Amino acid sequence: MLSPIILFLSIIIDRIFGELPEKIHPTVWIGNIISFFEKILKSTHSKNKYKDFIFGTLTTISVLFIVFGAIYGVEILINNIQNIYIKYIVYSFLISTTIGYKSLLQFSKTPLNHIKNKDIESAKKSVQCIVSRNTDKLDTKHILSASIESASENITDSIIAPLFYAIFFGLEGAFIYRAINTMDAMLGYRNKKYEYYGKLPAILDDIANFIPSRISGILLVLFAPLYGGNIKKALNGFIKEGHKTPSPNSGYTMAVMANSLNMTLEKIGYYKLGNGEITLKKAYNSLFSIDVVIFSFIVLYGIIFYVIF
Repeated sequence: MLSPIILFLSIIIDRIFGELPEKIHPTVWIGNIISFFEKILKSTHSKNKYKDFIFGTLTTISVLFIVFGAIYGVEILINNIQNIYIKYIVYSFLISTTIGYKSLLQFSKTPLNHIKNKDIESAKKSVQCIVSRNTDKLDTKHILSASIESASENITDSIIAPLFYAIFFGLEGAFIYRAINTMDAMLGYRNKKYEYYGKLPAILDDIANFIPSRISGILLVLFAPLYGGNIKKALNGFIKEGHKTPSPNSGYTMAVMANSLNMTLEKIGYYKLGNGEITLKKAYNSLFSIDVVIFSFIVLYGIIFYVIF
């Protein structure tokens, strides 16, 4: 199992430096590999659903095979480094490229800052960057909701899940998760082009996020007072509303956040979680919960690791 020190260093590196430039970012490279195979194994836009599924499956397997092979080779090189300190730093740096701690905070906070400055139009534009819904007609409370929903959902996708798989499977685990998540983001749509083509990535992403999403939700419950929330209400949200979103995973963190902070999160026409007034202060508290979840995860893992090993 991965050393908690590497986990902690990975978080610190990402929090300080953020994302790498696009030209050298591994996730961008993974996206380019996906696009390469998508151009070769083209979708029929559901005209032939069996062909779409087969081509999508071949694309998925090819991408995972290439990513695993590349990272396996990199890990061999790292293991040949004699200096333990350099080895830890290099390993931590590479793990940090699979998470998006700083970027998640920045993207989620921008709409809130615009609302704080009473610039609603800029808030709509900035929130459009982090959600798929049309934001043109959203009022202030729904802009806040969209930002909080995205932040709480991405606690799992951007941070906890890659760290979880890094713990058990090292660099390969973190990068395979990131490849699955990237394929889901690029191919996992319910439309004519990707309905069957992106079926496997969507299923794999649901499976990969099943445990991490619930870990994130439980941590939000246990440490609710640290971000201004209520444990009893948070637990009620986890149990009664976690399953109410179309995704089998994203609803747990969102439902806990909504109920813990006594506010309503709503994607019009899809779901409504919690019951209470949504305010700018509660929105900022929800962003602080990201820090709470990350560091509670690392501390608890560190305790478990050193007790067992």
